[in-house]
Amino acid sequence: MKGLGTPEDAQERLAEAALAEAFAAQPALRGRAPHYGPALPGLASPSYQGVESTAYLVADGEGREPAYFLKVAEPAAAPLLDPAAAFRAATAIAALDLAPEPLHRAEGQGAILFRYLGPDWRPATLDMLQRPESMGAVIAAFRRIGEGAPFGRRWSVFEAIRALRALLGEEADTLPPDAWFLFDWAEAIEAALTAAGTDVRPAHADPHASNLLFGPGGALRLVDFDMACDTDPHYQLGAFLNEACPFETPMKAGIEMAEGRFRQDVFNRARAYAAADDLHWALRALAMDRLSPRRGLEFRKYASWRFLRCRMQVGRPGFEETLRDL
Repeated sequence: MKGLGTPEDAQERLAEAALAEAFAAQPALRGRAPHYGPALPGLASPSYQGVESTAYLVADGEGREPAYFLKVAEPAAAPLLDPAAAFRAATAIAALDLAPEPLHRAEGQGAILFRYLGPDWRPATLDMLQRPESMGAVIAAFRRIGEGAPFGRRWSVFEAIRALRALLGEEADTLPPDAWFLFDWAEAIEAALTAAGTDVRPAHADPHASNLLFGPGGALRLVDFDMACDTDPHYQLGAFLNEACPFETPMKAGIEMAEGRFRQDVFNRARAYAAADDLHWALRALAMDRLSPRRGLEFRKYASWRFLRCRMQVGRPGFEETLRDL
């Protein structure tokens, strides 16, 4: 770790300014000298983490163990991010003991300083998420968050898809040849869900395995609040089960955990939202491929995977009937 004063790039300049502000604002840190170093490298494929922001571990003095975690938004990703909303949601979720405590938001740098959980906390793996105790812990966390007060940021995956389509343009050369087919299905899914009726509740809404940290005794903490919003809870459930379950049997078990019993209509909603979520993240990755200066990240590879999974979802026999039975 190094002290302030020798930033090597634009992100480190933002990080140093954010740390100077945060340490001056926090009474417990005032007068101490922050030292920082990279927390994790950005990775767009096979996972998607650390690409819309840069993360640093932070100590409150030279030679000390890291006690804080700084997340600095990538300026190029500003059209996709709302750090103020992320900070509000992180504060609310941390109050439930389901997230690390956010200590300071540096508005000018798009940065948030969190208390560091420590090395005993590790991101979930997909096989871990299929274990009943782990899947149950995640679904229970979603339920507790959903029972709380609204975060104040309404969000719909379908509105996000439209916004990303507008950003990319209909003739974007990175779109697959069958993009029109996937867009048509997204519109059909939205129409079916609108007709069936949807709910709106606070949600973490980004249940990638890398955002679900398990620690001592199987305790769970959620991280990365850029997607946190008020949305249909079945969207979050569908996105999570799509991440965790490659087959229908464990997905159905997840529905039973969430609802108290298996419900076919909720299973159908989860499947429909899973397809929309895949399309959203494929488009988001293509947007980052256009916006980000980090050219070494494989955004298009990740987008191709999410397009493929969306294609597999909507091409599954009986998917149209699934929409009719929401």
